[in-house]
Amino acid sequence: MTQSSLVGKEYRGYRSKDGGVIAFDAKIPELSSRDVVVRITHTGLCASDVAMVKLGLPVALGHEGVGIVEVVGSDVKQLKVGDRVGGGYHRDACGNCKFCLKGKDIYCYDRIVMGEGDYDNGTFGQFYIGKETFLHKIPDNIPSEYAAPLQCAGVTVYTALRETVEPGMRVGIYGIGGLGHLAIQYAAKMGTEVVVYSTSADKEQEARAWGASEFHLISTMYESIKAPIDVLLITGSYYPDFEK
Repeated sequence: MTQSSLVGKEYRGYRSKDGGVIAFDAKIPELSSRDVVVRITHTGLCASDVAMVKLGLPVALGHEGVGIVEVVGSDVKQLKVGDRVGGGYHRDACGNCKFCLKGKDIYCYDRIVMGEGDYDNGTFGQFYIGKETFLHKIPDNIPSEYAAPLQCAGVTVYTALRETVEPGMRVGIYGIGGLGHLAIQYAAKMGTEVVVYSTSADKEQEARAWGASEFHLISTMYESIKAPIDVLLITGSYYPDFEK
């Protein structure tokens, strides 16, 4: 499929409106030299999408997308038509500021992310238009349905761990949900001692299978904790009582 045949093509997308979700007719715009058109095959549903709906923000939904590259701009070097790629939350950054030059482009003052400056482009639609810099190839051994949630939930906890932990540390994971179950696996693979805190005793077996070396119920953790931790990653919906 050529760029000229895609520009102006209409496709079905979904956006939030008045506390609900509506379908709308999206259109592929004129593409820049850095743009990549992805035909979405799989997408995750994130709590951020739900928040956009509850807030009534009129934005195209979806930011955990995986799909096949259909068209690449003239300056795209790392991706080609037919590649299976992922992305969706972080859309663009200036590339030149002190944050971008350190690989911390999420802090860029000119960044574009879902809900900030890109309102008609989401992974719930048939197509997603991304910049080469903010898309990446999906390894062949990861099925698309598993890769999709990694584009936000996975990146969120991985980035936090990468910035704070070192092998041998005791790392606490507080809450086992969409973020926590990924954080346990990442932290274990990073060579840390993973200490898990959960509200449910039923999750102990799976937490240990993912790599946890200790498991504590939040209701009794202040009595059962064996040693201090070096880093605490809060992946639940509320904070622990730090006064205890």
